[in-house]
This record gives sequence, structure tokens and C-alpha cells, in this order.
Amino acid sequence: MTLIDRYIFRTVAGTTVIALLVLLLLESFLNLLVELEDIGKGGYSFAAAFHYLLLIQPRQLYELFPMALLVGGLLGMGTLAAGSELIVMRAAGLSLSRLSISALQAGLLLSLVVLAIGEFVAPPLEQLAREQRAVARGEKMQIRGGRGFWARDGEFFVHVGAVLPGIRLMDIHVFHIKPDAQMEAVTHAQGARYEQGRWLLEGVSRTALDGDSARVGQLAALAVDSAISPQILDVLAANPSQLAIRELWLYIDYLERNGLDAQSYRLALWRKLLAPLVYVAMLVVALPFVFGPQRAAGVGQRLLIGLLLGLAFFLMNFLLGNLVLLYGYPPVLGAVLPSLLFLGGGFYALGRLR
Repeated sequence: MTLIDRYIFRTVAGTTVIALLVLLLLESFLNLLVELEDIGKGGYSFAAAFHYLLLIQPRQLYELFPMALLVGGLLGMGTLAAGSELIVMRAAGLSLSRLSISALQAGLLLSLVVLAIGEFVAPPLEQLAREQRAVARGEKMQIRGGRGFWARDGEFFVHVGAVLPGIRLMDIHVFHIKPDAQMEAVTHAQGARYEQGRWLLEGVSRTALDGDSARVGQLAALAVDSAISPQILDVLAANPSQLAIRELWLYIDYLERNGLDAQSYRLALWRKLLAPLVYVAMLVVALPFVFGPQRAAGVGQRLLIGLLLGLAFFLMNFLLGNLVLLYGYPPVLGAVLPSLLFLGGGFYALGRLR
């Protein structure tokens, strides 16, 4: 990395970090307003709400980074343009392509850090935050996360392999423990759904224990009452966008082996795999506003441009992703098309400046 590369890196990285901190503060403030409505429910105090907001910061950082990189690139490179430093660099023989590559290097180096946070730090902290918030709200059961989760419901200990959106449970084991700590029965169900205030277990196999003997029975369905509420399970549901890549692979395999629709999880997987392309697209689409006629624009104008472009990207990403799922197209199209459109527009605009 040359001296020019390091100088551009410090400039872009500095403004990106500042933009990220501002966006995080704004997002956290809005989330705090939402959490204030639940303070006082059970044991959910202001301290618990603040702890929850701290735990979800890595996930918010990962989600807000593309917008922060776009704004940071506009402000950082715009500062160099406003000070005529880019003009001096070009007069010294550095081409527009060379300066663009230096800015992209800065963005990619920052992206590696953010991708590591999004893959290894954010998912477990997000799940822990949701579980702790659910328990703090006063639900009368104990929850322990992991691969699926464990819950205690009176004399019953329940293990659920997966909680899918729409509150559908998969691979359930229910252990009935008598007051004298002896196991009375073990029930396994392939799936469950909540209907009319009760859980309807499907594909049930029940083993009743009596001393040294055991009786095994099979049922197509079994309705049971439980203190385990859908509201609690909703916070434990596997939201595709909040899972790590390795967890998405596991869920996709699990769903497909059980004949369930895994398209939303495939879309989330492709979005995570193609995240570096999104980051490159954010910087590429920002550069024409720095080198072009808007290079003398003020900080406020650049900030507005960055926010509008970021909003346009997120709307396009959301709409194309849902359209792809709706019409049954390959999920990779919904993940890659927004980035390709922004990259194409950015490179086209840069080409017209040469």
C-alpha cells in the first residue's frame, strides 16, 4: 500500500466510522423509544432494556455499514475534492481509476472487519438478547438457547429443534418428570402449530415408562395445553437475516429434508455471501458525485445524496428480494441484482467523467 493509498484509507475510514457511529446512535434512540413501551412488564426494567440494546449493537453495525460506507465515502473523498487534493493527485499523474481503486481498497479492508462481526459476533449476541428480554418480561418458564432451545413448563421439559417464522415448531421432545424426579413419559413430535389456544402436535410418538417396562404409542396428532406462549417463541424464531452463514446452511438443509420451503433462507444466505459486492457497489456509486460536477458541493448536500442513495438501494433490495420469492425465481437473483444495478450505474457515470 503506497503513501497515497494509506492517506485515502485514513480519510475514508475516518469518515465512515463517524457516519457509522451517528447512524448507530440514531438507530439506538429509535429502538429505545420502542423498548420504553415494554418497561414494567414483568421484570423488564430500564437497565434490562439498555442491556438488550447493547447486545444488539453488533447486528445493527452490520446492517448499517453499507449506508455508513456510502456516506463515509462521499464525505471522505468529498473532503479531498473540496481541498483540491484530488486535483493535485491527478496532476501528479494518478488516474481516476487509480484513485477509485484506492478508495475501494479502504472500503474492502473495513468490510472484512464488519463481515467478521456479522458472522461470528452478531448472531449469538442477538439470540442471547432476544432470549433475555423474553425471560425478563415475566414469562413463567426457563429458556436455554443453543441448537434449538430448551424450556421448562411445570413438570415438563421441552426441547424444540427449530422455531420457524409463523410459529411452527419442528422436532419436539417432551420429557414428563414426576415430583420424585422419575421420568414418566417421553413424547416426540415431528412438528407443531398453535391453534385455538392450544399446541397441535403432529406425527406423535409417545413412550410411557412404568418401572422396567415401556409402552409405545403412535398418534397422527395430539392437542396439548401449555404455558409456552407463541409470543415467547416469536422472539426465538429463526429470522433468516439474523443467522450466520453456517446456521443458514444448517436451516436450509433441515427445511429441505423435511419438505419445507427454504427460499427465504437461501435469499438470506446469498445476501450474506454477496455482502462484499454490496460494499463495493456503495463506494462505486458514490465516486461520480466526488469526481463529477458535484465535487464542490457542501457537506450537507453530500450527506443528503448519500442518504437518498442508501435509501434507494435498501428499497430496491427489499422489493427485488420479495418479488423473487413471490414469483419463484432463484433467490440469488434477488441478492445480486440490486448490487449489479448500482455497480453498472456507478461505472457508467465514472466512464463519462474520463
